[in-house]
Amino acid sequence: MTKKLYYDDIKLGDTFSGATVTVERDKMLEFAAEYDDQPMHLDAEVARAMGLRDIVANGAYTFALNSKSVTKIWQQWHFLPSGLGIEVSFTRPLYAGDVLTGEMEVLAIRPSSKPGRGWIETIFRATNQNGEVAFTTGANFLLLCRPK
Repeated sequence: MTKKLYYDDIKLGDTFSGATVTVERDKMLEFAAEYDDQPMHLDAEVARAMGLRDIVANGAYTFALNSKSVTKIWQQWHFLPSGLGIEVSFTRPLYAGDVLTGEMEVLAIRPSSKPGRGWIETIFRATNQNGEVAFTTGANFLLLCRPK
């Protein structure tokens, strides 16, 4: 098993690969029916009338896929509960069968005001099977510093 990274190990510009996730039609429909029953998420005919090729995943389901992918990255770090300033941008519709790969880039690093920890500012980009960025998530995460 690879050793987990501390804040001190993270450098500006570092990149980390997230897990690959697939947009599953049944799960997408189930999620939409319970949490966001707008017609473009449940009715293919309505979605096509809106200029889409089929039903599309709603934003909350998309963010859940983001979390599933990013968890692979967090498991590599001495990560503390955080995720401040989260900004999500949906740049392409997600369709059933889309396969997403994600990569997180470190944009900034700074020590925390509390000793023994530090902040990293990141951008996560999820790319579909066609190489198109489907969504991005910016967030700040708190990591433990290396023990002295």
